[in-house]
Amino acid sequence: MITFIAQHQFWTAVAGYWILSAAVSSLPDPAASSSPAYLWLYRFLHTIAGNITTALGSKIPGVNAAINGAATTILLLFLVSCTAHYSIHPGALNESDSAAYDTLLIAENTIDQARLDYQAGQLPAGAKPALDALIRSYNVARASWLAYRGAFATNVPSPQYFDQLTKNLTDLSAAIRGFEEAMK
Repeated sequence: MITFIAQHQFWTAVAGYWILSAAVSSLPDPAASSSPAYLWLYRFLHTIAGNITTALGSKIPGVNAAINGAATTILLLFLVSCTAHYSIHPGALNESDSAAYDTLLIAENTIDQARLDYQAGQLPAGAKPALDALIRSYNVARASWLAYRGAFATNVPSPQYFDQLTKNLTDLSAAIRGFEEAMK
């Protein structure tokens, strides 16, 4: 389901906006005896939904349905443009493979920088065990990533490889955080 939403971000935003607009439009109009909090909530939600004329009534001269529609369109385009876009690496088997590669790349860069710091004598004394743990975790995660890619490429059922890769990448992320804490 999440993959479907990620691949159809525009239509997901349209459907989400339609649902929000319908929910907001179904709010009862504030009565003269309504509390100020409800009046504020009513106006706020209608403004978020792009129903400017409903939210503020005739308090803004010249606001008509066309301006309300334009405000709604701008709001919808703004929401769609704010979504996160993840680009899959060329040669990746799928999005999971690409994300695993990113994690391994971050770990490799962290290890390379730590080795340079160690050789220059700039690595704190307590960071060496954390670096060793990071290197071990990187090697295990890389091996499981290669096994996952091999299973996926040869059409071998890969759920067990994927589960192991996920566990090893989680451990690797924890090792990166542990090393960064030891560097402070």
